[in-house]
This record gives sequence, C-alpha cells and structure tokens, in this order.
Amino acid sequence: MRVTHRMLAQTVNRNLRHNLRSMQKQSAQLSSGRMFTRPSQDPVGTYKVMRISGTGLMRNEQYQRNIGEGITWLTITDDALAEAVEAVQRLRELALGAANGTLADEDLKAISSEVKQILESLVGIGNTELTGLYIFGGHQTQVPPFQYNGSTVSYQGDPVNNGQRIVEITPQQTLPVNLTGDEVFGGTGTDLFQTVIDMYEALTVTHDQGMLGGDILQQLDAHLERLLQCRAEVGARVDRLTSTEQRLKNEHIYLRELRSKIEDIDMAELITEFTMQQNAYYAALATGASMIYPSLVDFLR
Repeated sequence: MRVTHRMLAQTVNRNLRHNLRSMQKQSAQLSSGRMFTRPSQDPVGTYKVMRISGTGLMRNEQYQRNIGEGITWLTITDDALAEAVEAVQRLRELALGAANGTLADEDLKAISSEVKQILESLVGIGNTELTGLYIFGGHQTQVPPFQYNGSTVSYQGDPVNNGQRIVEITPQQTLPVNLTGDEVFGGTGTDLFQTVIDMYEALTVTHDQGMLGGDILQQLDAHLERLLQCRAEVGARVDRLTSTEQRLKNEHIYLRELRSKIEDIDMAELITEFTMQQNAYYAALATGASMIYPSLVDFLR
C-alpha cells in the first residue's frame, strides 16, 4: 500500500486530537475534583451518586435531626419528672409528719403553706415548655395544659392515646418523644393535683390526720410510683434514640466514603496520568513535525 504525506498528516492529526481530548477530560477532572461533571459522562455513576446523596445521605440527615429533637424533648421531660419526684417525696414527708398527731396548730399551718407552694410548683412543672411549646400538652403545645384557679387544677391537653408526638427515626421505626400531662400527673383515681389539694384541705379545713396518714399517703405513693415509671420509660427512649443516632452517624460516614469512591478523583494518580498524557502529546507533536516536514520541494532544492 502506498503511504502518502496526506495519510501521514491525517494519522498524526487524529492522534493529536485523541491526546487533546484525553488531556481536556483529565484537566476538567482535576479542576472539578470529580470523575464526571455531566450525567452523560457516566450514567451509572450518576445514578449511584444520586441514590446515595438523595435517598441515603439526605434521609439519614433528616433522621438525625428528628432524633436530636426527640432527645432534647425527652431530656427536658426527664428534668421535669425529676422535679416532680422530689416534690412528691417532700409531700410524703409532710404527710407523715402531719399524721402523727403531735404537731401544734402553728406547725400544721406551716406545713399547709408549704403544701400549697408545692402544689403551685407542680402546676409549673406540668406547664414546662421548650422553645415556647408545652411538653405535657400532647399536640396542644401552644397553651398551658394545666390551669389552676386557686381551688382546682384542670387539664387542657390531649389524652394519652391521642397526644403522642411520633417521630420517624429510621425507615422502619417510629418513636413517641413525649408524655402527656394526663399520663404523668393523672391516674385511674384522683390525679396528683387533686391529691395535693385534698391534703391541703385536710390540713386547713377538716384537720383529718387519719386521712393524711391513710388515703393521702397511699395516693402519694401511687403517684410517686407512676412518676418513677415515667422516668424509666423516658430513659429507655433516650437510650434507644442515642444508639440509633450513633448507628446513623456511622452509616453517614460509610455513605460519604462510598459516594467519594464513585465520583471523587485520586488527585495524585490523575496528576501522574495527566503528566504522562501531556508528555505523549508533546512527543506526538515532535514526531509529527519530523515526519510531515519533508516534501518534494525539499528534494528538488
């Protein structure tokens, strides 16, 4: 086959264009830090990155935000319950002291004053709020769940069954992050506030020491038991949220590493390849120039 200068020029030109395309691709990768910048460059890789970023990482971040909110909510709830437990324990001490029959009227009056203060404190605990939201109102978070008019305490929040604030913590798991006021301070019989009101009346009106050492004390024990059970439930939920949060954080790291393996370049390796491609391009230029330069005119001189 006869090889002409035109054929040589076309071959050299084609090789140079190939080298330039490779250098352009590598230059774009080096400047962006990505293996591809358009879906057409790697459709499969683009699909995987979109799945990891959208379905994986973004969803994972939302679950972590949900868990963080839930932990905060439950932590404030536990602090309020701890205060309520201390208040009820103090009421038990006062009830036992007032029921022994040896206290003077002045002592009973002092006890009744403290009982009233504890009642108001318990109402304040029941109306604990977090960033303007009342934590014991169920879904009724904009208004105080407990109203105290001086003689009775009424509950304005949602009941136990309809007042759970549910958050999604994984694709298959949800968890309530609140306790309703009915659940914490209520009960099958007299609620905690009514028990304290009855105790105050037994001290100031009826002077019924038998009631203080009998029904009142039993009711306080029942309320204390329920508060402790609520604290245990809150602690268990916090533990579950914490362990789930740690697992999601680890998963988040793995997903980012996987995405990086798909779309991020190996800088050192790509710089080496670019330098080699650049040297090949320069060599092709030099070789092409030496091959194409001689012509018939040069031989006729």
